[in-house]
Amino acid sequence: MRFDAKREAENVINFVKDYYKKNHLKGAVIGISGGKDSAVVAAIMVKAIGKENVVGVTLPCHSKEEDRKDAILVAKHYGIELVNIDLTNSYDAFKDEIEKLDMKIAEKDLVNSDINIKPRLRMSAEYYLAAMYSSLKGGTYLVIGTSNKSELYVGYFTKGGDQVHDIEVLSDFTVSEVIKIGEYLKVPKKVLYKAPSDGLSGKTDEDKLGVTYDDIEKYIYAQEMKDSVKEKIRKLHDANKHKFNMPAYKRKRVGVFVGTFDPVHKGHTHVIKYILEHNIVDKVIVIPTGSYWNKAPKATTKQRIDMLKFIANDKIEISTKLNDIEYTYQIMEELEKEYPMDYLYLIIGADNIIKFDEWKNVNKLLEYNIIVVNRDNINIKKYVNKFNKKDNFFVIDNFDYVPISSTEIRQNVDSKEAKKYLDERVLKYIKNNNLYK
Repeated sequence: MRFDAKREAENVINFVKDYYKKNHLKGAVIGISGGKDSAVVAAIMVKAIGKENVVGVTLPCHSKEEDRKDAILVAKHYGIELVNIDLTNSYDAFKDEIEKLDMKIAEKDLVNSDINIKPRLRMSAEYYLAAMYSSLKGGTYLVIGTSNKSELYVGYFTKGGDQVHDIEVLSDFTVSEVIKIGEYLKVPKKVLYKAPSDGLSGKTDEDKLGVTYDDIEKYIYAQEMKDSVKEKIRKLHDANKHKFNMPAYKRKRVGVFVGTFDPVHKGHTHVIKYILEHNIVDKVIVIPTGSYWNKAPKATTKQRIDMLKFIANDKIEISTKLNDIEYTYQIMEELEKEYPMDYLYLIIGADNIIKFDEWKNVNKLLEYNIIVVNRDNINIKKYVNKFNKKDNFFVIDNFDYVPISSTEIRQNVDSKEAKKYLDERVLKYIKNNNLYK
């Protein structure tokens, strides 16, 4: 596979430049290990933001002095500041505290814990320095990640350690590609071609993994290789998937948007987008009904569902089952069979709150959460205060209402207003089906 190191290096440099400019950032803190990855990252950051804004840090912790010497070589080569924070005493103090637990654990059972606490200590030190330099230099310093694609694919990193950073620059490049970028950026050869290791365990990366980086690259790019090696890499990848995604319990708050949607226009989609973007609910169910406030729709239920499907995605569901139910409270009761009552949020416009007390079985509706979206400068709170269950209302006062009428669109689908407020796909559907003529 052909790899253009010059092009890719310049692309990454520009990516960093653009990110720093866009976010008004100043500097970078990089853990310089004495290996190729951190050296290439240092070279990239110097090119992107200037050597005066790059701080390298060595963080020895019962590690080899040779690695620190190589880190000094890299720092001098690129002219960056290099600070040293020896974490050995911190690590030893931590181990002393563990021994006080008197759990009588064999040393062999502590090997993995001992190895992984070191990059976690390093991460804490790097973020401490980033905050310190941000204050000293009057601008934000980021912690820069140094992992490459090959390491990441097999999960060869420490969760809460070298996995934690603010920006990643090598994560789309395999080991051989990183070396080619390093050659282009003139990384010292002694460092660039050095056998990769964590500098902590006394073993090379490949010894620890049980496979070579060359094999991992072949696997990533689907090249020919032994089945036994392929199986090893697959197992490494699968066993470490948990490192990439942090599971978190989340309530499935559901917005319920009922109406004729005859047709669906940007006023409707603006409401949905606002509610989702502000995390008021996690998804919205849109329900085109047969009749709404005595307004019989001109388009059939199927046609309105078809038009709504243009806006559907993983957070916007278009109902095809609840469309013939006459009253909103009945729709909510049906949804209650799938969702807890307090997870359901009925979405209504401010014009509806004026006559909300006239809705069929309003007392039942008041048991749900109700989102009221501002329009026409209506004093929403004045009407909400009429109800006993005021805490159930979520009032959106700062909503930028889109003043558009479905009736006006239906009356003249060829007007400028219709073209302005209708999705192009909806407009095309209306014309293809000769609607509203």
